[in-house]
Amino acid sequence: MNINVVIVGHVDHGKSTLIGRLLYDSESIKEGRVKEIQKLAEEYKKRFEFAYFLDAFEDELREERTIDTTGVIFKSKNYYTITDVPGHKEFIKNMLTGASHADVAVLVVSCSQGIEEQTRRHAFLINMLGIKKLIVAVNKMDEVGYKKERFQEIQEKMEKLLSSFGYSHLPFIPISAMEGDNVYRKSSRMNWYTGPTLVEALDSIQVERKQKPLRFVVQGIYPASSEELILGRVESGTLRKDSELIFEPSGVKGKLRKIRVFEGEKDMAEEKDSVGVIFTGKARRGDVAGLLDTPPHPVDEFIGEAVLLIDSLREKDTLQLKLGTAKVYATIEKIKGKIDSETGGLIEKNPEKINAGEAAIIHFSTQPLVVEKFSEVPELGRFVLVRNNRNIAAGIVLEV
Repeated sequence: MNINVVIVGHVDHGKSTLIGRLLYDSESIKEGRVKEIQKLAEEYKKRFEFAYFLDAFEDELREERTIDTTGVIFKSKNYYTITDVPGHKEFIKNMLTGASHADVAVLVVSCSQGIEEQTRRHAFLINMLGIKKLIVAVNKMDEVGYKKERFQEIQEKMEKLLSSFGYSHLPFIPISAMEGDNVYRKSSRMNWYTGPTLVEALDSIQVERKQKPLRFVVQGIYPASSEELILGRVESGTLRKDSELIFEPSGVKGKLRKIRVFEGEKDMAEEKDSVGVIFTGKARRGDVAGLLDTPPHPVDEFIGEAVLLIDSLREKDTLQLKLGTAKVYATIEKIKGKIDSETGGLIEKNPEKINAGEAAIIHFSTQPLVVEKFSEVPELGRFVLVRNNRNIAAGIVLEV
């Protein structure tokens, strides 16, 4: 089974180092890559660290921060696709993208530095994204002499924070990603800890896959000989040749005659496949196709939760909303509540506006488009708000 894991936490608390350790101890990294990173680290006169396995660009190494999401795979009892997302406040949108498919989150907290702003903010965001399976890795135990008392102090504070989001009875694991303690192997330096290693905790996760309806998102329309080729991506369900489909919000019905890929034609396409299709009707970019008995439903209003990255938002503001491949105008009908983006608590009911860095539950009215609850089809439940060609907010669909 493949399990999707997202690693979150405050910047410099050791997320990338932890992933590097997982890759190294599971022997998922080729020896040549290890030598390459060692050489690069020497060039910049830096201490060799496991985090360097993940840095895709040399400028990231110089800046010592992850600027985008990074996906890697390692194997234990299951196959794990791990995503490392940025810890910096300005990269919230990237986190919403990176964490959207996660089955489980690992929240990394530095034992030496304690709970910080991004610790609280990421706890809020993983709860907002509906990730219910959570493991807390208390990192850098080597920096506090592997003291049980310090671990217990962090655990007590984190349990109080996470209980405000509805989390309880979570595994808390004292680790040192740099030294490898309790990550892949039990630590002899923390005999007071009798719980699982991080990998054992991941291996114990039970994931249930729900059947989802077909949702095929149109990315573009191109002429192909005497036919029209519709390019798109299967975001959920299965696309089959000869199926009767409906494209919304266009409302066009017809039969799927061909499914084309680079190698030729095929009879079906599954979730995450990008394909071209020949359809008997006329679709347009931004349309979403589904089967006639489980069709996508276009709406002109929905409830969403958004985090404002820059600027401010007021009731009755009109701006552009991007969702899937659709881009429509949307109006802020009502700001139902301002949310503390570090604790998840309700700060104010029905505020007139929200400012940069704040989160809110918002009632949107829009031009017709297909949306889904984020918890059901993430790609059609995640949106960006645009003003003057700048992305000013990112959010998810709560209610349709």
